[in-house]
Amino acid sequence: MSTTPQATANRVDEPVDDDLDIAVFVRSEAPGLMRFLRRQSVTVDDAQDLTQEAILRFWRIAPTTRVSAPSAYLRQIAANLLRNHVERASTRLMMASVPLIDGLDVEDQADQHRALAGREELAHWEAILRELKPQTLEIFLLSRVDRMTYKEIADHFGMTVWNVQRHVRKAIAHVDRNRRGE
Repeated sequence: MSTTPQATANRVDEPVDDDLDIAVFVRSEAPGLMRFLRRQSVTVDDAQDLTQEAILRFWRIAPTTRVSAPSAYLRQIAANLLRNHVERASTRLMMASVPLIDGLDVEDQADQHRALAGREELAHWEAILRELKPQTLEIFLLSRVDRMTYKEIADHFGMTVWNVQRHVRKAIAHVDRNRRGE
């Protein structure tokens, strides 16, 4: 249980009989504690449970411990309980969750159909590209797939930028003609 400068407790051997009436103190502090917990996005039921637990823990230490700032000490107990509650909740959520990768290996009928259609379309476009001259195809792929500049391609093949542009235009025109034919 962590403490703050405002909320400290010192253990004593004999019971503490200060002016603090525990029942009155608890009744006056419970609503504020509930509001504090609700502001932390805790459900009403969880806030009630945490409030009762904080009060119970405070009640247990009150007869034998001198508390210099009882309200702050009670709030610190509630904050520690809230922290533990959140950690337990996230652990429960993690244990109940299914990793995303587990659901990816199951293909439904639509996914299988889509995959088949994609493979067929890819084969269609590969066949269209294979109709190009080998050098035109290579220049086109370097430009479009590898994102090389026309200057880099020209240097690679030892030709002018104009010739690279001509090969790319030929490839684009060929692809465009076959796309319109679909």
